[in-house]
Amino acid sequence: QHDITTSSRAENGPSTIRAHAAMVPLDGHAAVAAMPVGPTVAALGANRNPASRTGSGTRFSGAPLWRFTLRRDEQRRLLEDEIRHTIVPEGFDPQPDGWHVNSKHGVFWRSSTRNYYRYNESTKTYTEIPLETSVEKELRIAADASCVHRHEKFKEDRHVIVRDLAKAAQALKMPIDHLAKPIALFAVYDGHRPVDNHSCYKWDDILDHVPPTCAEFCARNFHLKLLPRLSDFKGPWDDSAISAALHESFHEVDSDFLARPGGAVDGCSAVIALLIGTRLFIANIGDAIAFVGEETDSTGTLRVARQTVKHAAVAAQVDEALHVSRAFGDRNFKAVVGGTDEGVSRLSVIATPDISRTVLTTKHRVLLLTCSDFGTLSDEKVAEVLSRRRGRPRLACGALLQEAQRRQVVRGSLAALCVFLDWNAEEEHVMEPAAKKTRGESAAHGKASQVRCRQILVKHKDCKEPVDKVRGNRLVTRSLAEAERILLETLEAIETSPGSSIFTQRCKAVSECSSCLKGGEMAGDLGWMTRGQYHPALEATAFALPVGHVSDIVESDEGVHVLWRIA
Repeated sequence: QHDITTSSRAENGPSTIRAHAAMVPLDGHAAVAAMPVGPTVAALGANRNPASRTGSGTRFSGAPLWRFTLRRDEQRRLLEDEIRHTIVPEGFDPQPDGWHVNSKHGVFWRSSTRNYYRYNESTKTYTEIPLETSVEKELRIAADASCVHRHEKFKEDRHVIVRDLAKAAQALKMPIDHLAKPIALFAVYDGHRPVDNHSCYKWDDILDHVPPTCAEFCARNFHLKLLPRLSDFKGPWDDSAISAALHESFHEVDSDFLARPGGAVDGCSAVIALLIGTRLFIANIGDAIAFVGEETDSTGTLRVARQTVKHAAVAAQVDEALHVSRAFGDRNFKAVVGGTDEGVSRLSVIATPDISRTVLTTKHRVLLLTCSDFGTLSDEKVAEVLSRRRGRPRLACGALLQEAQRRQVVRGSLAALCVFLDWNAEEEHVMEPAAKKTRGESAAHGKASQVRCRQILVKHKDCKEPVDKVRGNRLVTRSLAEAERILLETLEAIETSPGSSIFTQRCKAVSECSSCLKGGEMAGDLGWMTRGQYHPALEATAFALPVGHVSDIVESDEGVHVLWRIA
């Protein structure tokens, strides 16, 4: 047997050795006694059925010890090759103990588990950073905003809505696909300027000389500071890392604004929401407000929780002029204004945000970001307004703006941004029984290639063609906020008296589209709509709207619309 296996090894290699060993087994006790039995062979023999080891019929494989040594060496070599060819994540350097470390982000990686870890200096232990699961298929986001500007020339408040931050990052060549989806960014920037009670200048005079620029600058640049940080590390991000990225982005935006030539002295509060998977991070400076709403019971009762900044004590002159201790901009209050007894100076206003993290569940239904003037509304009133207008963020924002205006004399501009979260909930009941099957509807997928809608269009002075052709080519002078208010009243009337008759009445009364001149129940009919035919926002709303449903307020270059899908 030894001669056979030896020649086979020379001719055919280790695989042939195993084949010949199986063909020429060793039988009997004499063979077992003659073969040197190592620990591995003894263990294999002990695991066999005891009855098979008694009597003259006992059989044993008789594999020589060198075969087990060869197999062990081969397995060790394969393991070493696997480790050698394992792709180490970018930015990680090898350590003597078998770990790899990314010193810039303080993250460790181990090749044997291929997981990421944080090292705790106090406990001398590694804690695994868990991978987050994407929920983009389970969570649908509906977001919109509404603003009322005090001055027609200048817009003090700004809002930002990035529903798909990963797509925007890809377009900017800063991919963040390693983060859980959905990834979205929402922000409200509440502009302000110092109030000097002893100044002889009026507010309007100041605006004419130095228009506000801080809110606009922050709205255009914050995401450009955040995305490079999120794109820099391709592994999992824990809460502390995301908070650090937000902190650094706040400070960089503030520094860049203060470094601009021109010496702008205005500033802004800000509330920014970053959604990554099921984690919602809210960063706040100044007096802007965030509301997070969740259902408390099976009836769908909504309760909102308010999040604001806890301001530190500041110098008397700062408190009188700004009333905040944290803000973007405000150049005159970022300079050193005093010192301690030891001679160490301090800054009066800082750009360090308060950051909170909420893990969303299916009970969370709405996120609301507002400027400071909404502070007079109670949480119960906010919850009531949002509950009545679920799924229609633009309508909810308009209703909240009206409520804030009714309750106080608003000194500045107003801004509200609403995000409704839909966790694959069943569709609400339609206004009327669903119409017949849509033309071009796919039976397999239920998607329509054409839809049919009726609309109510209200124009404003800033739209593409501010002329009411229905009423004698009259020039339209109303603002966007006034146009939204008209549609808000229209939608409330439709909700109070659902049916085609009320839609027809309101369409003939206020719509500035020539389709409102059609007779009877066809007033406002746009006919069959195909993709690429209308404004992208209008088209997206029409094709996403279930048959028989009335849409939220939709803005396009023609004005603001309300759609009712009829087929």
